[in-house]
Amino acid sequence: MGQLMAVILNVMVLLLVPLGILQVHTVVQAKNELLEVSAAAAKYVSNHGGTDEASVMYGVQEIISRELVEKQLSLSESELVVSVSRTYSADPVLWSHADEFELKLEIPYPRFTDLLPLPADRMQVIRHGTVNVMDYDL
Repeated sequence: MGQLMAVILNVMVLLLVPLGILQVHTVVQAKNELLEVSAAAAKYVSNHGGTDEASVMYGVQEIISRELVEKQLSLSESELVVSVSRTYSADPVLWSHADEFELKLEIPYPRFTDLLPLPADRMQVIRHGTVNVMDYDL
């Protein structure tokens, strides 16, 4: 009787997975990985002020690349869209102490199945923070 139930459950899973009903874990995993990578990137920006925007963006790209490789995340670096902007700045050039920033990471929304035509939405995480490096720490 147990084998019959196991076979019925296996057949149900084989029928439901291609339709996307049991693939919710893919979306949850992608969101958690995006949150993890964005936390590391926001921490980097917060701790590495005193530089210009190009240096900050390069550093963020490097830290994201390192996170994806070290933690073997399923996110693809080529699909990841990163933007860092200051919402409040004391100096127009240097990212200095008390500057506020917004970090936004986006990936294409994981598709459940290709059988259903869905619009191409994007999953995003937005983090706000403050640069914690003093000008005299340069």
